[in-house]
Amino acid sequence: MNKGRFLSIFFLIMLLSSCFNNSEYDGYSKSSTGLHYKLQMIGDGKRKPSFGEYLQLNITYKTMNDSVFLDSYSVNETGMVILPFNHSSFEGSFEEGLLTMNEGDSTSYIVDAQNLFTYFFKAELPFFLKAGDKVKMDVKLNKIFNEQEYVQELKRYQELVEDRDIEEQRKLQVYIDTIQTSFTNLENGMYFQPMKQGTGELAEKGDLVRLNFKGCFLDGKVFESTIERNQPMDFVFGEQGQVIKGFETAISLLNEGAQAKFIIPSQLAYGEKGSSTGIVPPYTTLIYEIELLKLTKHNN
Repeated sequence: MNKGRFLSIFFLIMLLSSCFNNSEYDGYSKSSTGLHYKLQMIGDGKRKPSFGEYLQLNITYKTMNDSVFLDSYSVNETGMVILPFNHSSFEGSFEEGLLTMNEGDSTSYIVDAQNLFTYFFKAELPFFLKAGDKVKMDVKLNKIFNEQEYVQELKRYQELVEDRDIEEQRKLQVYIDTIQTSFTNLENGMYFQPMKQGTGELAEKGDLVRLNFKGCFLDGKVFESTIERNQPMDFVFGEQGQVIKGFETAISLLNEGAQAKFIIPSQLAYGEKGSSTGIVPPYTTLIYEIELLKLTKHNN
């Protein structure tokens, strides 16, 4: 970086700090829309993004006690994701801050958790966050692509991940071969292990079911749990779009009081795209422990 640009940025930071350093979070400044921000590293790039472009980013999501719950390295090996940069999802979104960054810059943002998951991820809050909480986002802007550059980058990325499904099957087989418990291999590719017997009829389409469940990855890391948030899940069995296909198959094998563990490959879970929140990466096998607490038949 040339000396002139460094000095210009330095004095700009000092000016902004003196004018807007009104954040309640140490080291952060606050914009008029409520976005808290802190510049972490100045890059060598001179290009700033505009709406309509595509941004290659490294992103780490943390709770306010700096516990990482998601980062872009869980999505792919490069640790980079490409964001279609079309608008700001909500007032006070980190996307507002992206407009001020140059290629190579790193900035930490603090945003409202409810707005982030509702308007950016378009998903419900995970069990470890509640309304009113904040989320820290450490963001590095690596590159800015126009439409043509994005198409070329997308092609390169697709070539990089085209064998991910094969790698997933290899990891699943290694897991099955090394664990000390036995599973039954179902025809659709899932694995099933009973843990507790139930009573009565199996769930059928239209029945109301109440469940407790815990979802984790092959390494044992939990990503979802009704038990930890002390809030069982209720839904009408058989209605489309409520749960992943493998989860619905699992419920069809349980009666009231039954508990079992299921291994669900990605083609019956979140597939090649991963979950909408980014918590579950593409081509990821999941393990669910499910207990059917109550079954209400639809004709009762």
